[in-house]
Amino acid sequence: MQVLLEVCVDTFESAVSAIQGGANRLELCSALSEGGLTPSVGLLREIKQYIAQEHDAQTDRRTNIPIYCMIRCRRGSDFCYSVQEINAMLWDLKLLKQNGADGFVFGALEPSSGNVHRVHCEQLVAEVGKLPLTFHRAIDCTEQSALDANLRLIAQLGFSTILTSGLKPTAEQGLETIIKMKEIAVNIEKLTGKKLRLMPGSGISTENALRILQRTGCDAIHGSASITKTLDSKNGTLSMGGSNVDAMPLKVCSKAKVQELRQLIDSYKA
Repeated sequence: MQVLLEVCVDTFESAVSAIQGGANRLELCSALSEGGLTPSVGLLREIKQYIAQEHDAQTDRRTNIPIYCMIRCRRGSDFCYSVQEINAMLWDLKLLKQNGADGFVFGALEPSSGNVHRVHCEQLVAEVGKLPLTFHRAIDCTEQSALDANLRLIAQLGFSTILTSGLKPTAEQGLETIIKMKEIAVNIEKLTGKKLRLMPGSGISTENALRILQRTGCDAIHGSASITKTLDSKNGTLSMGGSNVDAMPLKVCSKAKVQELRQLIDSYKA
């Protein structure tokens, strides 16, 4: 069994590093410093063009790396959206789909219960059509007691993957809950035939990836494999907004870190 390695990126440079390092799939975002927001059509098209031009020199085969686009119009861990915000995300989704997105990443919660929002998710699922859809870490903002019901609804809605840190800040901290979620997913498949892949993410590194895979039995893992980029220019130290994010060093995906993760998980035997 080959473990799927998904790398989240928010720049062209990071996308190229992830691809060259051996990622199986990209989660394309903007503003990873904000937890990942909807990427631009221009960035998607540029990366798709790069992939189309690349090929494996040894096999003379074209590189085929799916790009899943984040659909999230703003920061905030409430994941409760207004009608207008849902409409804006539907427009974004349509444009990204028209320009070659291979899948999408989305999640929405109800403001009252904090559970998965059936209606809002149904709207996005309908627009996605037959493309695969990941329910993102909005699941980590739900209650432990509602896990079974929420996972069943996510599977019923048509999501194929859940990205999760086990309701904790990092996947390592949420390990026991991810194990429980995996058990629920297995039961859902037995009862309904709907396969729901669990993909641990957040704080994934070469130090913990293998342990997380071994303990959970998952066949996919998600990370940024990022490093701090040294800027050649003296510019870029001024904050552009109310926070100091813009003045902080830029983080980019490291090809070497992706390669290390790839080699590590390829050694894993389920």
